[in-house]
Amino acid sequence: MKVTVSLFNSKTKDVAIVIDLLRASTTITIALNTFNKVIPVNTSNEAFELKNKYNALLAGEDNLKTIEGFDITNSPKEVQKHEGDVLVLKTTNGTRVLENTKNNNKNVTVLIGTGINANAVAKKALEIATEEIEIVMAGRHEKFNIEDATGAGVIVKEIIKSAKDQNIPLELDETALASTILAKDEKQVKELIGNSWGATKLTKLGLEDDVKLCQLINEINEVPIYKNNEITKL
Repeated sequence: MKVTVSLFNSKTKDVAIVIDLLRASTTITIALNTFNKVIPVNTSNEAFELKNKYNALLAGEDNLKTIEGFDITNSPKEVQKHEGDVLVLKTTNGTRVLENTKNNNKNVTVLIGTGINANAVAKKALEIATEEIEIVMAGRHEKFNIEDATGAGVIVKEIIKSAKDQNIPLELDETALASTILAKDEKQVKELIGNSWGATKLTKLGLEDDVKLCQLINEINEVPIYKNNEITKL
């Protein structure tokens, strides 16, 4: 089984795990505890149309700023306070990378992963994949960021652990190997995420609780899957 890590542009035809650790992947994973589905969008107009259609809760941000007319920001902490059938989510990076991954190959299975569900998504990816698991980092405006790379490393390490238990041979590319160095241990993972540009910015905006949730590892067993423009539990 090949395990690769890429930035924004997915190449796999098999299984992709999309990660936008701060905060879309974490918000989505937590939201599926209290919502039946999450619909990611890339424009506010789409969001308002879906709100009217489904009586949905709107969550979103544009460059970390809450969008006018939305109910809440892209906050894993805030989303815990709400429940319903549909959550519509617009973010700066995460919702774009989901759409881009699916557009690159209509047949790819797209899962959403982050630190908080790393073990669960790793196991599910190994169960589904036939040849390759690609971890796709959203990055920041399609450029590298340390939190997604660290989160990718956490997931890669869980894939290695689960594959060993199941006697599945792995072939890791160099980016996947490098990501595991970042995720050397839980202390380093939390430090790298907490000291990242994104986390520092969120903390200055009073969103430190969001950062703390995004630093958690293996706290949730939900595995979100993106299919037919919707995200549901697998």
